[in-house]
Amino acid sequence: MSRKKIVVPLSESGIQKIQDELTVYRKWQEEKARELAERLAALGATVASIRFSRAIYTGKKDVHVTVEELPNGYKVKADGESVLFIEFGSGVTYGYGHPEAGEFGMGPGTYPDGKGHWNDPKGWYLPKSAGGGHTFGNPPAMPMYEARKAIEQELPKIVKEVFR
Repeated sequence: MSRKKIVVPLSESGIQKIQDELTVYRKWQEEKARELAERLAALGATVASIRFSRAIYTGKKDVHVTVEELPNGYKVKADGESVLFIEFGSGVTYGYGHPEAGEFGMGPGTYPDGKGHWNDPKGWYLPKSAGGGHTFGNPPAMPMYEARKAIEQELPKIVKEVFR
């Protein structure tokens, strides 16, 4: 909706016309805001899905990325047992590097509560139920972090497209 100049007489019918125009404009704004939120969520889900699928991870990748509609927008959600290991990395060799790990209580030695073999220089073996195999951990792939960064980067462009 382009800029619009409304000229009406200051009368009962003129004021009613202004109210009607504002009602139409408010509805347009709400529709466009919903479209913007949907496009941003779709972008985030796409970036996260691609990064989860391409992540280096020895165990079983069981990540499922979804977009959920909320009353006032959308939510991008990643489910699965491997989500945190892929997002934040694991192991003494690779468990560093996510810029927000500390904010979320993640990082080397935090799972499970500093126990286990996370700092074993020989690595460790994953149970068969988790895909099996020897590992030294995996680097943080940061799919959700990078999805947020992509949304922030593309926001001005998408806003212009949606509200043109």
